[in-house]
Amino acid sequence: MPRVLVIDDDESVRGAIEALLRPENCDVVLAENARRGAELFGTSPFDVVMVDIFMPGMNGLETIKDFRRADPEMPIIAMSGFRFRSAGMPMPDFLKIASELGATYCLSKPFRPQQLFEAIDVCVRLPAQRRRAVSVRT
Repeated sequence: MPRVLVIDDDESVRGAIEALLRPENCDVVLAENARRGAELFGTSPFDVVMVDIFMPGMNGLETIKDFRRADPEMPIIAMSGFRFRSAGMPMPDFLKIASELGATYCLSKPFRPQQLFEAIDVCVRLPAQRRRAVSVRT
């Protein structure tokens, strides 16, 4: 049973992920911000960490860097619903940046349940030495 830490400032997103993963025999731990997620990460073992890119205070990119330093082999799933792009004002590809910082898998919100299950499955099944190399995007 994989133990998954979900860090997202949106209560409905946390609740939806929990509702999807619990029936799949995942032990889900929820954190409402990066600070709380870091506390939990530092005191309890996890098999996978899911982190939203945009949160108040410490953002997900900083969180990924910190977690990657603390545990280079921890599978990290980055999530983002950021969609503010325009031809006149191009924005960086934040999921690509997350991947470059060490996210194992990236999900664009909203994602389908099957995409979530695939991300967890890939992260849990990867041999430790390849967990940083996958960086799949949906």
